[in-house]
Amino acid sequence: MKKVLIKSLCAIFLALMPAASCQMLNPGPLPEDIVGDTPGELQAKIGDILAQAGTDSTKVEFAEITTSFIYKPGDHIANVKIQIVSPSDKNKMEEYLWTDMKDRRNMCEKFDLIVSTRLESDLIDTYEGYKDILFTYNDIKPYLDKLPLYCNEALEASGYKENAYIDNFTISKDDIYISVKHKDGNISKTYRISPDGSGIVIPQ
Repeated sequence: MKKVLIKSLCAIFLALMPAASCQMLNPGPLPEDIVGDTPGELQAKIGDILAQAGTDSTKVEFAEITTSFIYKPGDHIANVKIQIVSPSDKNKMEEYLWTDMKDRRNMCEKFDLIVSTRLESDLIDTYEGYKDILFTYNDIKPYLDKLPLYCNEALEASGYKENAYIDNFTISKDDIYISVKHKDGNISKTYRISPDGSGIVIPQ
């Protein structure tokens, strides 16, 4: 049975943790697009977040990586979320959520995760129980490297022209997809990434 991750209600700001880096909390320019539409951008952000967690991409296993963007003139919102096996206890999972917006600059939060089946009553609290939903950085590096290509393909395929923007790119063990949203309306289109990673799959 496919497993899902349920976020707990307890959040800890990384800025208050001993492992927090002041350097990461220094705000840069306000976000204008999704993190990852330029080469190496998402990879660098993942590296920054993992450093906050006290690990790096060569040591950790992931359950999900998501980069998202909310278009809001004057106050765009960029997010990058990673779900990983805890660096301190492989029988626990954690989520790190980085957010950047006008009133909440370059903030990173940590959440403890509960792993459950879709029944939500069958909790899984061991690495052996959820290892089949995990992947390594090397498993998905080719997709990260091609994300700028996927962004361009999805923008063109959407037909929204100058009103299009990428609002989500998500990687999990069994699915990789990208979505495009229209700036002036609540409409969007989602495209899966081909199994070989060569590009987006346009529905027939």
